[in-house]
Amino acid sequence: MSFRHEESGTDAAIYRKPLGSEVIADATDPRAHQVLRECGFTENSVPPLYVWHELPEGLSVEEERSRSTRATVLLRAAGFDAELDPGLFSEAAYRTVLTEVRTSRTERSAAATATSPAATTRAPAVPEPTAPAVVRPATTVASSSSVSRRR
Repeated sequence: MSFRHEESGTDAAIYRKPLGSEVIADATDPRAHQVLRECGFTENSVPPLYVWHELPEGLSVEEERSRSTRATVLLRAAGFDAELDPGLFSEAAYRTVLTEVRTSRTERSAAATATSPAATTRAPAVPEPTAPAVVRPATTVASSSSVSRRR
């Protein structure tokens, strides 16, 4: 048994099973499996090596497209190279999940910035009151005779 993602050289693949109606997703990384489960795919396995996911039967074609597109975008956002069968792409789901990903990244970035030690304002350093004051050497004022000689 081989997986489509292995054949295509990607981290994950979501496709409709040839000569069938099932929507299959396969990946090897456990984090990718988690994303697929969160998008409504059910996990199947033939121990110890083969794990794949399927969408539940009875979903509408649009719901299959929506879940497949969502899973692909989230996999890519997590850093995986994910392949999606073009027949399973949903433009509406793509726009929705892309907005969610961008919003989530913005919120995480703002939270990270807010908790960053570099983001805290620091008071300017104030010398200790016991520190001796720096004395500047006195400057000499040019005499009027030296000024007149320059002209």
